[in-house]
Amino acid sequence: MHEADGTGCQDSARVYIGADFAVAAVADGHGSEKHFRSAAGSEMATRVAIRSICDFRERNGGLDGIFTDKPENAARRIAANIICGWNSEIAAHFRAFPLNPQETEIFERHGGIADEVMYGATLIVAAMTAEGCFGLQIGDGDFIALDNGEMCSPMPVDTNLVGNLTTSLCDSDAIANFRYFYRRGAFDGVMLSSDGLINSFGSVGDFMSFGRRVLNAVSDDSTAPLAEHLHMRSRSGSRDDISIACIVGRE
Repeated sequence: MHEADGTGCQDSARVYIGADFAVAAVADGHGSEKHFRSAAGSEMATRVAIRSICDFRERNGGLDGIFTDKPENAARRIAANIICGWNSEIAAHFRAFPLNPQETEIFERHGGIADEVMYGATLIVAAMTAEGCFGLQIGDGDFIALDNGEMCSPMPVDTNLVGNLTTSLCDSDAIANFRYFYRRGAFDGVMLSSDGLINSFGSVGDFMSFGRRVLNAVSDDSTAPLAEHLHMRSRSGSRDDISIACIVGRE
């Protein structure tokens, strides 16, 4: 659909591999007219999220200890850092790139648009160590995991997601809309995906089966066909952006 309309991809996916931990993030920029800078917003979101988790880990001497003791407090602190960092990135971007004539027209047509709304995006983050896995999410998209050969969805369900409505980093109460989990013991692998992926499947079971195949391909270093496959799946399914990021455990 973006190809047909001549609009760019508004998703972003990013991973960071450290010596003893890994972080993955996927963000999906909103597609409606007033979110006209959401492609930049999603890129900032994944970058800031990974930086926030890396900083949090460094300040606290790791991730597992503090999540075991005070998981809700740790998740809220990371979410707050992400929101603060994301808004700082937006402010810097807006100073460097003032509204162009086309953007100004949209701004005026809506009677003004808050800066963060222009850059609106959802976000999913995963951090995995040898001892555990942490997940954080605001908005739609999916966090699935391979656990002892079985696929599962460890992230709590957000009852605010109804139809095309989604919570967002640009919400005034964004910190209250983050959901999280911490699991003691690492998964075999996790896959994060924007909603364009699951919307290209006829059932959750088919989506989970595909997730298993993706994680196996990542583990086997056989992901070369994946990009074109996702293009084909979008064209015949959701016709939406599709982005994924994965972490797999290896001996």
